[in-house]
Amino acid sequence: GMVPLRVRRIDGSINQLSLRSIRVNVELQPGTGGSGTIVSIRDEDPNGEGSLFKIENHSPFQIFVSQDGVLANPASGLLRNDTSLSCDMVQPGERTSYALDVPWRQGKYAGRTSASVSELLLLRCALAPLSTRDGVESTKVVCFSRVGDSIRLSPSRLSSVGSYLATELLGVRVLGVIGTDGPTRTLRFILMQKEVTPTGYFGNAMRDTISPMPSFMAAESAPHNNDDDDDDRTKALLDAATNASALLNAGSLPDEREATKQAFFGTGICKRLPLEMSGKANPNLHEDNIDPGDEVSCELQMKGFLFSIIDSSPTELAVVSLHGVRVGASWNTLGKEYARSTIVVGWLQLDNHCPNSVYPVAMRPWMKTEESWKEEGVDIKHVEKPFTADRPFLELKIDFAPRHRTGIQSLSAGASLHDVEIFLDLAFILRMQRWWLGIQDHAMGASGRSAGFIDSRESWDLPNIEHLLMRRTQTIGQQSMMYFHRLTILPCKVRLSVAPTNCLTRHQEEFEGEEASAIHAAVRKGDLLVGEGSGVLGVKIGSKNQTAISVVQGMLKSILVDALLRCDGASLNFEGVALFNHTSNSPQLVTYLGAHYLASLIANVPSLIGSLAAFGNPLGLIRDLGDGVSDFVNEPVKGFKKSFEEMDPSFALSGVARGTGSLARHTVGGFVDSAAMLTETAAKNMAVLTLDRRYAQRRDRVMKLKANDAKAATILKGLESGIQKLVNGVLEGVTGVVSKPIRGAERSGLEGFAKGVGKGLLGLIMKPVIGTTDLLTDTLIGVKGSIEGDNSQGMLSLYSQVRPRRALYGRDRVVKPYRIDDATAATIQSKLCIGGEEYLSHVDMVKNVALMSVKRLLVLSGDGEELILLRFKDIRKVEVMPQDDEGFVITIFLHEVKPDGSDIEKVECEEERTANLLCEKLTEAIRNTS
Repeated sequence: GMVPLRVRRIDGSINQLSLRSIRVNVELQPGTGGSGTIVSIRDEDPNGEGSLFKIENHSPFQIFVSQDGVLANPASGLLRNDTSLSCDMVQPGERTSYALDVPWRQGKYAGRTSASVSELLLLRCALAPLSTRDGVESTKVVCFSRVGDSIRLSPSRLSSVGSYLATELLGVRVLGVIGTDGPTRTLRFILMQKEVTPTGYFGNAMRDTISPMPSFMAAESAPHNNDDDDDDRTKALLDAATNASALLNAGSLPDEREATKQAFFGTGICKRLPLEMSGKANPNLHEDNIDPGDEVSCELQMKGFLFSIIDSSPTELAVVSLHGVRVGASWNTLGKEYARSTIVVGWLQLDNHCPNSVYPVAMRPWMKTEESWKEEGVDIKHVEKPFTADRPFLELKIDFAPRHRTGIQSLSAGASLHDVEIFLDLAFILRMQRWWLGIQDHAMGASGRSAGFIDSRESWDLPNIEHLLMRRTQTIGQQSMMYFHRLTILPCKVRLSVAPTNCLTRHQEEFEGEEASAIHAAVRKGDLLVGEGSGVLGVKIGSKNQTAISVVQGMLKSILVDALLRCDGASLNFEGVALFNHTSNSPQLVTYLGAHYLASLIANVPSLIGSLAAFGNPLGLIRDLGDGVSDFVNEPVKGFKKSFEEMDPSFALSGVARGTGSLARHTVGGFVDSAAMLTETAAKNMAVLTLDRRYAQRRDRVMKLKANDAKAATILKGLESGIQKLVNGVLEGVTGVVSKPIRGAERSGLEGFAKGVGKGLLGLIMKPVIGTTDLLTDTLIGVKGSIEGDNSQGMLSLYSQVRPRRALYGRDRVVKPYRIDDATAATIQSKLCIGGEEYLSHVDMVKNVALMSVKRLLVLSGDGEELILLRFKDIRKVEVMPQDDEGFVITIFLHEVKPDGSDIEKVECEEERTANLLCEKLTEAIRNTS
């Protein structure tokens, strides 16, 4: 934490005693012992500007202060045994920083090792030196840690002013109020008028009677004293009392309510320093500048936002959705109160819309498992959906203090982030990176600083973090300072899964464009760039393996990238942040937070390595075994407890059964899952060794049997899928011996024939082995699915995308307002024979659906069968005719006669409006094609 300390230095005489306060920040780094203690020291402004604590004296009296609980000032023994100086003096019109002489002391009560911060910040205040009689009579204690705390010092108790002035001052008090001035706690003293009661007169008379003032101490007859300091203090006290009496008689003193406002808000007389005190009434005392202002508050509740990310092709790369957004704010119109703001995001999800993506959802909150819901007594079927979590995804609260006079922004902030699941494939990362660099290039080109950045590069790199940090460091002096009373970021967990990518189909390559397809192919081949020259991570596109060495290097590179980057469910723990009384600017804060989370990430490296699929995800296996053992112990205990409560032994038996079943399920499932990962990784690497790129692409496009598929995996389905892949592997190997040499000869003659023979023989050996490995993998996945049943099926809906990929219209791919029916039709089209063509339109005819690309018409039946496929340039005209019984028929006239002798195609439709709509769209498409 941060504490202010008083440093005292004596230079010669007593009058040259100089006071200085320093700010000491102590930070204990966890886990490093004594070597992890960081102490930073900074001087504070003597007048209190920007200091932690400050005292302002707006009264004509001298104010004497000292830290409470300290018997003597540390400097008092050095000042010729002058006990009258065992305190600090604040002159009228002076403002000064306040600090602690003793930052630690023993607690007052038994068993306490140290005093609390609130006890250390207790301040004794008086109108005379604390060790004198007047000081004792007028001393009050105030706590600097409590905003709004106040004291009232009575000048009438001062014997040095004489009985006459003491009686005059019965209606005067010196009010001290604790307020805030940005990051500074301020104690302001101001004169106030108090109603005089008979008790006051009686008290003064009794005080003089019981303990009369000796004649040599009376102010009116005090002889000359050799001590010049005492004479000066007595004279200053008499002048202050006389001024206060004059202000009271002139009616220039505010009442208690008015004085409290001025002292707390720093307005009115408290706004001007130094003060000009005289015997005349100050006309500015009643300055009307204490309006507290109005309180304004607002709250916005929104169902959500959705942001569509589209690249320059254009194609939709991703969708960011925010659900349950709530924004609240409250502030003072004059800025005299804390301005508070709250931002709550109930759910945030990032959907990956790149085709053939390994993970359709790139980021979402980490939801509870079915077991967790059951432990809380919640039926998984009744979990609210969609897009709701057990707590908000993000909660951000910021409180802004009134503006400080130095311009330092003072605030308190807190943030809470829900545990997150992140699913990434490298192609998605690099395409998003290219999109961001394209925006940067567009912005720079618009300002005349750059142009053609994206189109002129063969690699696209992530930003160079070191360069960015250096650039930020150079601009630190230009940033405004911020003071954080408190900055709290709660810890969170991240579950990370990473995969390289899947290959695109021919139609997908045509639709995505050459550059996007090249990125997918380069990532699949492992052409990644790592190092200083390419930032953190980049990709090189368009490379080809021309020699045998480059072919071997490419194989090893692809295997290495797949092995080192494929991880499944790595659990990363990020520690929270807690800063108190922290002053910095934006770049410094970003650097601190970046270093903090980078250290947390480095601490999670063992977890990342242990979650690699190449090693069978050993940490996942350990987690499964731990969960099983935990349930094996806890479930019987819960059952026994409930049996005693309900007096029913069946609960105990049920608990034992649940614990045993969970142990068996987690144990077998963990080992099976690890074994399946090992066999799957081996099959992928062997597919690379076949040197048959098309075969590897076909394997990627085959629907994999996963435990989280739409239908639960079982042993039978696993065997069925595995046997099918084994048969395909044997057939691929046998047919490749013949087809590869023929294809190679057609392309490159004798050299191609020789290469084809080599690939065919290699495939004859490797592809059946790959099929056998796939059989083992799918069988293991089926075993796991049979053991776990449909445990994960109830949560599948929570992991779906927010909506289908956006439809882009026509040859120019025009972006229009989103329509889910068009998006669904475009998604269906992308998986059919016209998938490589741009989407144009569709018409839903209830029983059938007509899909139109920019080139062709495709009519599908309700079960997905292709009924009609025509090119627009082959259509002559379209007409709508009513049928004899009911409904309508769209007659399509062709330019040429079909093999069956007919030159027309008919499409039946039940409604006339739908038939006319299809006719209009076909006519327009024919006209645009011609």
